[in-house]
Amino acid sequence: MSGLAYTARHPATAYTNVASVIAQLVTSADTPITLKKMRLEGGVTSANQGIVVVQAGFYATPHAAGTVGTPLAKARRNTLACDTAFRYASATLGTTFTPVRDFQWNIAIPWEDQPGDPMLEMEIPAATNFALILPSASGTPTISGEFEFEER
Repeated sequence: MSGLAYTARHPATAYTNVASVIAQLVTSADTPITLKKMRLEGGVTSANQGIVVVQAGFYATPHAAGTVGTPLAKARRNTLACDTAFRYASATLGTTFTPVRDFQWNIAIPWEDQPGDPMLEMEIPAATNFALILPSASGTPTISGEFEFEER
């Protein structure tokens, strides 16, 4: 491991009843990343617990809306700024989404994808726009979580 490992945190955010980007990682022109862990926790703002559909994939062009998050270095001796841009909680989708994984998440149970799971066997190339999205109206969940990745 190079020591260039980062955690991007998604604070608890309420999503409205529309398609949304949960999180987006945009790699720089010369820095690919490897996802190490994705964890989401959720709830709904009504009495209806439910299943939401989540897709992971790539955008040809990322969105520029949502909240900018600052990835934090996991190793304190890493004083380098993260090259990967992180945004979360946007109802503005990017263009030309290519899904690589679809799954159904029972929002009452935390969801975690970590090393050894199929999603995390993939490296995200440089100059790429990776996103985790709610592809359609999914009720009004409140979602929080974290994304751990290593810049290569």
